[in-house]
Amino acid sequence: MRDSFENAVKELIHRYPQYSAEAYDFVRAGLEHASAHYSKGEKASHLTAEQLYAGACSYALSEYGPLATKVLQFWGIYSNKDFGDVVYKLIEVGVFGKQKGDTQEEFETLPPLASMLDAPYNGDLDPATDDIYDEDEDS
Repeated sequence: MRDSFENAVKELIHRYPQYSAEAYDFVRAGLEHASAHYSKGEKASHLTAEQLYAGACSYALSEYGPLATKVLQFWGIYSNKDFGDVVYKLIEVGVFGKQKGDTQEEFETLPPLASMLDAPYNGDLDPATDDIYDEDEDS
């Protein structure tokens, strides 16, 4: 583990300037948001790529509303592939962990980022009653 998240992010920005510091901070906050949703008061367990992604999208919608897509793009996150890339860069420097069988390619099979973030605003979800999280979750 690095001395601090900030030092890890500085190292990542130096190596991979396509993502801003805010992109890494967003993914970390999205992980915390997803973990709180899926653990439901129990000890936090490992999240799947799908759970992390859904949680981060939910977090983006709660924080940035209809501007979520533009905010993430400003930070360098344009797609689900970019999101997975940021996650795996955080794994690379020891901020996040992974389990055997986890792959970066899992993020590429998830719904497009723009469709996840725009869903409440184009009639696919009712923000008052629907949840971005999968209704069929096991937890």
